[in-house]
Amino acid sequence: MEGIGKAKHPGHPVGIPMSGHPAGIPKTGGMGHPIAVPKGKAKPLASKTEAIARVPFFERFSSSDIANLEPYFQEFKFDRNQYLFWEGDAADKMFVIKAGRVKILKTSASGKEMVLEVMVPGQICGGNALFAETHRNSAQAVEGTVAYGLSHESYDQLLIKYPQIARGIIKYLGAKLMDAHDVIISLVSSKVDSRIASVIVRLCENHGTHTKDGVLINIRLTRRDIADIVGSTVETTIRTISKFQKKGLLTTVSGRLLIKNFDAFVEMMKTPR
Repeated sequence: MEGIGKAKHPGHPVGIPMSGHPAGIPKTGGMGHPIAVPKGKAKPLASKTEAIARVPFFERFSSSDIANLEPYFQEFKFDRNQYLFWEGDAADKMFVIKAGRVKILKTSASGKEMVLEVMVPGQICGGNALFAETHRNSAQAVEGTVAYGLSHESYDQLLIKYPQIARGIIKYLGAKLMDAHDVIISLVSSKVDSRIASVIVRLCENHGTHTKDGVLINIRLTRRDIADIVGSTVETTIRTISKFQKKGLLTTVSGRLLIKNFDAFVEMMKTPR
């Protein structure tokens, strides 16, 4: 059936596997520099048109042009824990998320899966399908997810029809490259406290809801997930988060992090290394 992926690897059953920004929280660049972002809680998008309009390289298109793009995008539905694609699969399409959340995963040499990012409605995953032959990571639905797929062939057709897309793609890839550079610098030169603070800030920006008590992060990540993201051990991550909790910087609510002092984490991620 179209849109339902197959379990290609043992141990991963079929159908089982950083967007909105909270008010008052400015998004920070990789090194803590504020940039303008839309506000509001991440939620399913209302239509196919709205989802396509969120794609960075279509952001300057008129509503009529967006409507003309719709036939090129095919709807796919994924169950919780189902994979959109696997690392090493042929990169034949990219996806725009309409509803749900998707984890981007990387498999280490030891076979351990590391969470690189969590994508939400309005974001794209599998973007390397535009320029690479294979996927360099895996994508797994955190919950029931609806996404629109753009095949490599359809992308080529659109690029010929709308050459201005190229400028948007260059801008998009440049931003991704800068993010990757900042992550590498952070992993090499930052202390664990600073790296975890950076992750918390990104989670607040992409998955946070502003409450009277602070910023509630609307996804559940285990301590191992956070450890994998920052390149640390689970034990060190637990100790660091416990230290933040004792200082009154954060707490947990129903298994989710409640950030009580967002500004403190922003400053921490900018602390000289």
